[in-house]
Amino acid sequence: MANTIQEHCPRWCERAHAPDDPPESRYHEQVLADFPAVVGHRRDLVEPPLGIAAELVVRRVRYFDAPQTWLVIEEAEDATRHLILSLDAATPLTAALGTVTRDHG
Repeated sequence: MANTIQEHCPRWCERAHAPDDPPESRYHEQVLADFPAVVGHRRDLVEPPLGIAAELVVRRVRYFDAPQTWLVIEEAEDATRHLILSLDAATPLTAALGTVTRDHG
């Protein structure tokens, strides 16, 4: 798939591109995961608001003509706050998540 800027989509891109996309919409994207999670503060670890779960989405994103691909974790409905990681930073996160899930907590 190509766009008006003559850039070809990476093979992982799932986003439809249109010739009239505004500049802020000119990016490649792949949704990697979505899951419910409590989004809150550290004090919520003591008494988490268990009934208040948000749907989180994990995406791979790269803007047109940009060299950097990012891993973005954000709320699906209210994406005003994001956790944005470089792919290099995602590696230790993956290792940490693997340790926690392997040890079952």
